[in-house]
Amino acid sequence: MITFKKIFLIFCILIFMLTSLSGCYDARGIEDLAYVTALGIDINDDNVLSLTFQISIPGTSSESGSSQSSKTENTTVQCSSIDSGISLINSYISKQINLSHCKVIVFSEKIASKGLNKYIDTLSNNVEIRPDCNIIISRCPAKDFIENATPSIETLTARYYEVALKSSEYTGYTTSTELATFVNDVKNSFTQAVAILGGINTGDAELTEEPYVGIDGSYKANESPIDDVNSVETFGTAVFRDDKLVGELTGLETICFLLIYDKIEICTISIPSPFKPDSEIDLSIRKSKQPRINVELVNGTPYICVNLFLEAHGLTLNESVDYTSINDVGMLEDSAEQYLKIQITDFLYKTSKEFDSDICGFGKYALSKYLTWKDWEDSKWTDNYKNSFFNVNVNVSVISGSEFDKSP
Repeated sequence: MITFKKIFLIFCILIFMLTSLSGCYDARGIEDLAYVTALGIDINDDNVLSLTFQISIPGTSSESGSSQSSKTENTTVQCSSIDSGISLINSYISKQINLSHCKVIVFSEKIASKGLNKYIDTLSNNVEIRPDCNIIISRCPAKDFIENATPSIETLTARYYEVALKSSEYTGYTTSTELATFVNDVKNSFTQAVAILGGINTGDAELTEEPYVGIDGSYKANESPIDDVNSVETFGTAVFRDDKLVGELTGLETICFLLIYDKIEICTISIPSPFKPDSEIDLSIRKSKQPRINVELVNGTPYICVNLFLEAHGLTLNESVDYTSINDVGMLEDSAEQYLKIQITDFLYKTSKEFDSDICGFGKYALSKYLTWKDWEDSKWTDNYKNSFFNVNVNVSVISGSEFDKSP
């Protein structure tokens, strides 16, 4: 005899089987998706967007089975918005565009100068785009940048972007700017945004003849003397006021920025030699203590004190430098401190007077001077920053000329 309990049990089993078997009816496999590794955004004179998608096409394993490679295909579409451009591409290619593996978003200088608010709002609202996707401002059209972004050493294009953009950690010549950080800096009232500065190496760079200016860092993207024509490079920093591009920093100025912002592990600088005229000495520098920054308001004008504490190792070894001599080391420290003080001071006045942009975030230190949020808003810090005065102090301790004495 069939009881009510048996009927109920059979009914539950049937429901479970029906729902479990249909749970993946709308799932899409990786073979149905077109994974974008880079997105380029341009604009023409008629304010029509041009989107360039760099789509990764996975390769097959080699005969030895020890490595894999991938190639890319670039597709460009003219459109009125980012979302409409994606829809147009989806109607054209055989797979659906997926942005979950997008490593970089490249904006041209032209569109960045007009303002990026509506574009970054759209991108940050897209659930597929990761917040750690990097922002690059290209000195050439974004389409050209992406078309020339071909890895020469890395076999995987996505890996190429990851490695290339991490160079800021050990060179300081550019900065790593993620989408989440960029959006936050554009929206808040106590700092301004920066982005990676990119370009194409044209092979037309000329060396400056001006002495003692840290020649190896005094470039921007597409100006470096590297002999690799038509390859992309990231060098320098794009500076924003609100959502608009207002200026660019060289590699050396970017080092100054990262030292103050405490976002650099190690870098190499060339300073005037105190021992031999018309020559330079290379130093590898890193911080020895956290930067100490203080902001005071004198009759409403910002007075900003920056104190940096650095450790240096001499890289230049020749008969004119004796790293075991206390006198020579003292002279080297004085020369490094004076050189960096001049470079950092010039950089700070450039951001305040020329760019009117507090990219170092001094507003965070000024915030404590106000009792209420309304007082802070009424102070109009971003407008007042251009009136700032700076006092920079740099302490450099030269440890040695090599690391051999520290070997186990």
